Amino acid sequence: MTLTDTIATAVTDLADDATGMLQELIRIPSVTGDEGAAQGFVAGVLAELGCSVDTWSPTRAELAEHRSFSDDGLPLGDRPVVVGQWGGDPGGGSVILNGHVDVVPTGRERDFPHGPWTGEIHDNVVWGRGSCDMKGGLVSGIIAVAALQRAGLRPKAEVILESVIGEETGGVGTLATVVRGYRADAAIVLEPTQLQMCPVGCGACSFRLHVHGLAAHGAMRQEGISALDKLWPLHQALTAFEQDRHHDFEHPLFSGDRLAAPLSIGTVAGGDWPSTVPEALVAEGRYGIFPGEDLDTARAAFEQVVQAAALTDPWLAEHPPTVEWFEGQFESAQTSLDSALLTQLNSAHAAITGAGTSTHGVTYGSDLRFFTNDAGMPAVLYGPGDVAHAHTVNEHVLIDEVLDAARTVALLLMNWQIP
Repeated sequence: MTLTDTIATAVTDLADDATGMLQELIRIPSVTGDEGAAQGFVAGVLAELGCSVDTWSPTRAELAEHRSFSDDGLPLGDRPVVVGQWGGDPGGGSVILNGHVDVVPTGRERDFPHGPWTGEIHDNVVWGRGSCDMKGGLVSGIIAVAALQRAGLRPKAEVILESVIGEETGGVGTLATVVRGYRADAAIVLEPTQLQMCPVGCGACSFRLHVHGLAAHGAMRQEGISALDKLWPLHQALTAFEQDRHHDFEHPLFSGDRLAAPLSIGTVAGGDWPSTVPEALVAEGRYGIFPGEDLDTARAAFEQVVQAAALTDPWLAEHPPTVEWFEGQFESAQTSLDSALLTQLNSAHAAITGAGTSTHGVTYGSDLRFFTNDAGMPAVLYGPGDVAHAHTVNEHVLIDEVLDAARTVALLLMNWQIP
């Protein structure tokens, strides 16, 4: 039996363990800021696998001054990060497997076809919040280690399994691992990519746009200035700005018919009484950052567009809107397309599935940036699930993808060659 067959069989034998572990994780609600119970479960699993387990709760004081810290306003100090280490011979190198346990809120739970926290299985699919984003990927990494142990195999490369917090709102968990000193030859972030390799990711900046008006009784509307009306010319200018930014953008990993760095206003709140002309409005959104684009330069360009649009309106020229940058400020991330990580990962994927995988970029920010930008490591997104189902009431992951990801990662670990 070949090494590939041995690993594939070992993962198959652990299929029930994998699905059970994923179900258990889904049944532990872990909305960002409340990850403690889920992390306790993961720490226990890693300990049972004989990993050396490091569990700590990073504090704001440890992270706040770092260049890549994004302040999501959530408390720190009692939300644990978990890192398990296993395997490795002197000179054998190392690989980080990274996943986050935090999930986004559910919204109306009755809209979930199988409930958000049930982890139900139907037609070889696991349903529920976090199944795709990204507890399925985290389970794949854990099962990869468990399968090697079941087969009596031990990789020359050290495996560093990272289970982190706060990814959805800024990445404090992975940042904490970098600050704590965790490094490896390369990192695989087990985000949902349908088992495709994504070594390039755009960034994103969260913004608040404050628009000012003049209050008046609704019955005397013409005596006031509606902040809602004054948002419109700003919105038009930002929409045109988004198109202008993409006009000359080209990248081999991004198709020309889709926006690589979308600009979107997600919330609008204004006014304080139904019969009063709103004197203030706050619009919040995300501003996409191109691969390799400097954050300060990009934010300055955004602010300039808002200022220029305001000068075309007499009221806004006298009462200029202001831009506030808050929460997630995600840099883009890039790993060279000729990186040995991609070559070895593609080879492992082909050996397991019978064909090589595709490579593309992603339009969203992720923890990939901490490895490429702050830790100076090649890194790639690769994991089970379709990101189109993340954050939705239909969130789910294919069990077969979870198992194939585990097989691929396990084979990569056994064949790892230091770049």
